[in-house]
Amino acid sequence: MDALSHALVVIIILLALGLPALIPFAIIGAVILDVDIFFSLISDKSPRLYLFTHGGIAHSIFGAVVISALAYLSILGITVAGVIPSPLYPGSGIVVFAIILAGAFLHLFIDLLACPGIPILAPFSKAKFTLGILPGPSVLVMGSAIAVLFLIISSRVPIFATLSVYAIVVVLYLVFRTAMFLFAAAILPGRRVPTINPFRWLVITENDTEYSVRYYMAFSGFSNVEVFEKYRNTNPGEVKRYFNMPEVRRLMFNSYIAIAERSGATLIISDPLREKGYLYYPPKYKLVVLTLE
Repeated sequence: MDALSHALVVIIILLALGLPALIPFAIIGAVILDVDIFFSLISDKSPRLYLFTHGGIAHSIFGAVVISALAYLSILGITVAGVIPSPLYPGSGIVVFAIILAGAFLHLFIDLLACPGIPILAPFSKAKFTLGILPGPSVLVMGSAIAVLFLIISSRVPIFATLSVYAIVVVLYLVFRTAMFLFAAAILPGRRVPTINPFRWLVITENDTEYSVRYYMAFSGFSNVEVFEKYRNTNPGEVKRYFNMPEVRRLMFNSYIAIAERSGATLIISDPLREKGYLYYPPKYKLVVLTLE
């Protein structure tokens, strides 16, 4: 989910709880994790730091705690320096930090709903986790959030009414997507990846030698299947030798599936789903070209 949608969600929750004074701190927590958009300036130059990318270590429990603490200390620092009036009162520090952290944890929970998932246990585990209910990113949620922002700025509709409608739209959307997810889980084999169209899934099955990929459309059934060999002109033993290379680890972190093909002294490891346009996110690190020893 985009940062604007995260902010609107915490605003609505705190207004509903009657805690509007805490909204600024909750917004900080809800959006600060997306600062990792700028982390790619690091990981693009050093593949070993591939966790420092959008949807990487910042989107973990560890990252949320660290970034929330830094955000709180920054607020404390600029108020002590007199740059802005202090929003804190005696004894409120732990409350402010808790609200920032709660906003960050809500951000993590929402992102867990979407594919391809987040490394919630990083840096201790680099595996991504997802409930697989939403596509990532969700165009409908993002578009609704932009529309809400426009209405608020233009003052065409009362803010409370605008936020109420947005809340209803988001809740109904999540309920509908969850229902469709349960429907797909009951009838579809293998791994199911939701698409922008809520009635359509990408279905991935595999065996020891190949992946089978096809679409399923509710009410019309499966599309033609496309098969991807896991190893072409190579074998698992040869490919495994390169799994610890930073470039390969970065590729695997961003990929849904991976295949390997050898051509002479060149080994290409790639994610064919993103290369062929089945999926577009994450947009980078789709393949690695290696020179064999």
